[in-house]
Amino acid sequence: MKKISLKLFPLLISILFVFPILKESLSSFIVIIICVNVIIYKVSAKDFSFFESKTLLLTIPFWIIFFRSLFSDNYAISIVHIQHALFFLIIPVFFSLIPSQFFDKQKLNLYMLILKLTCLLIAIIYIISFFYDYSVAEFFIVFQNVSSFRSYIYYEFKMFVIHPTYYTALLVICSAHSFDLILKQKKYWESVFIVSFLLISFLLLTRLNIVLLISTLILMIFLRSGLKVKQMIVVSSSMIILLTALAVLTPGIKYRFVELFQSFNVKPENVSYDSTNIRKAIFDSSIAIAKENWESGVGFENLQNKLNDTYKENYDSSFYANQNYMTHNYYFYIFLSSGIIGLLFYLFYLFNIIKICLKSNVFLFKVFLFNVLILCCIEDFFYRHYGILYFNLFLICFIRYSENLSKENKLNSNLN
Repeated sequence: MKKISLKLFPLLISILFVFPILKESLSSFIVIIICVNVIIYKVSAKDFSFFESKTLLLTIPFWIIFFRSLFSDNYAISIVHIQHALFFLIIPVFFSLIPSQFFDKQKLNLYMLILKLTCLLIAIIYIISFFYDYSVAEFFIVFQNVSSFRSYIYYEFKMFVIHPTYYTALLVICSAHSFDLILKQKKYWESVFIVSFLLISFLLLTRLNIVLLISTLILMIFLRSGLKVKQMIVVSSSMIILLTALAVLTPGIKYRFVELFQSFNVKPENVSYDSTNIRKAIFDSSIAIAKENWESGVGFENLQNKLNDTYKENYDSSFYANQNYMTHNYYFYIFLSSGIIGLLFYLFYLFNIIKICLKSNVFLFKVFLFNVLILCCIEDFFYRHYGILYFNLFLICFIRYSENLSKENKLNSNLN
């Protein structure tokens, strides 16, 4: 039984890395199967050691939501928020008990390859699906600062559940992994992934992820290439020129960035609103709620209603009528719901994982973590299934991989 269980680990983890194309229930089921396999392995190996105490630090966000929800006045809604946070508990605890050999460099590269192929498949299906339903001429149509392609994927495409913002967030770490292989191992065929991921990110017009992706690639030229300064400048300048050309040719991208300046200080009014001034309205409403409820928060169960009431009081617009807008900022999500104490615990959690990340000698770990923490400023990233699964899965994989590297370095130093 122990041998079977061991063989199942790489298979199950590999399957989990295709999560972008899976429905939420199916990826959750795979996580459960992995947890069951962990228990079977521990029992069959007669290994009854428990997880280390430091693993508990990785579960802090779950406990913030759980303990604040004990004082809820609507447990039906509070349970939903607890369910959304379960991966903060399950993945760190159970994945920390998986044998370390499944988090070495070879396995990590395998998992990344599976994810990259999955994301490439999604991009191909996006494009094929669009041109199956629309003509080439319609591809260039831009209405209200939104291209027809973006509008189709956001509102008509139903094959994959993952939101394009979360999908393109994955493309940052995938592109960084491919670019690192090009720079360090001369695997130039990896450029297929980079070009494809840049193209689909531009087509989906996901502004922040486009900026993060381009910034990451340019920084890697200076930090990871080993080129001379003049060569770095030439390569980075060439990349910027090519990306500028791509931006000019991409329908709607110019308008999406111009919208930031035109709409930022314009309040939503009646049916005149866009993604920029809606986000600004959400931010201002969050600030207003924080000023009145900074001590203990409004409770996770009351947050959405409180936000909707604030929108209604301050905006003569219907932007919130047909769609619930949460904080679009995970830091505010914790602060507004649990108050200053919850926020301080959450900041302690972030301090801990940032410290682990900076101590590691894993560049991709740093790329992953800081990109996600920036995304949390404009998204309830960990409230969504794909966000919290992606984050906790990669976090524990990078931590386990860093631990393996540390052990190898100690062993080598002892031998020397």
